[in-house]
Amino acid sequence: MTDSTGWTIPLQEVQLVPERTLGTPPIEQLRHRLSFGQDLLPVAEAYAPAEWCAYAAGLAPGRTFRLLALVCSFYPEQQDSPWIMKTASLGLSLSTDGEAPARPVARRIDPGLRTQPVNLTPSTVSFSLNAGLFSAGVEHPVGGSATSSMWVVQGYGAQQSRLRWDFRSTKRHPLVGDHPLAVLVELDPDKEHHAEVLFSGELKHPILGLRRHQAQLPTVTIPLTT
Repeated sequence: MTDSTGWTIPLQEVQLVPERTLGTPPIEQLRHRLSFGQDLLPVAEAYAPAEWCAYAAGLAPGRTFRLLALVCSFYPEQQDSPWIMKTASLGLSLSTDGEAPARPVARRIDPGLRTQPVNLTPSTVSFSLNAGLFSAGVEHPVGGSATSSMWVVQGYGAQQSRLRWDFRSTKRHPLVGDHPLAVLVELDPDKEHHAEVLFSGELKHPILGLRRHQAQLPTVTIPLTT
C-alpha cells in the first residue's frame, strides 16, 4: 500500500486455515484472500496526525512514542473458491520483555469507528491519508443520497495494551480492499518491546455455509524497539 508521498507499507499474503468442528467436512486452506502489512514510524506530522504529535510533544520529556501502522487487505471471492469474507477481527497485544514488566500502552488508535453511508444508489469506496492518519471515504455518484450509516470497522483498546479491530461486510460494502489502521504506542526507551498480531475471520461458502478461519501463522511478532 502506498500513499501520495511515496511511503509504502509492504503487504504479505497470509493463508487462512479453517477451524475444525465436529460434524463438518475438512476443507483446504484459503489462499489469495488476505494480505497484511505493518511499519513502525516516528511520530512526525509526515506520518501522524497533528493531534497525535501535539499529544506526544506536550507530555513530560523522556517519554518515547512510535506510530505503528497496519494494513489488512481483503480480496474478493474467486471462481474456484467462492468464499465470501463476512466478518474478521485483528487482535494486537503489546508487551515488554523481562520479569513482570509494565506493558506498552496504545495512547491513540485509528479508527475507533469507521462507517459507510447506506445509499439509495451504488457507491465506490476510496481510501486516503488525512494529515498522515489513515482514513476512509466514499465517492458518491451524481444523484446519490445517504440516509444513514453502518459501521464497517470498530476499534477497541485505546489507553490499553490489548487492542482489537472488528471488520464486517455490509450489503453495499463488501469486505474487500485495503483497511489501514494506526496506533500511537508509548514505549519505555530502556526496554525491549514487541507486538503480537492475531487474525480470525468468518467466510461463507454457498454450499458449506459459514466457517471460521485463522491466519496460518496465528502470531506475527512486530518489534517495537526504539
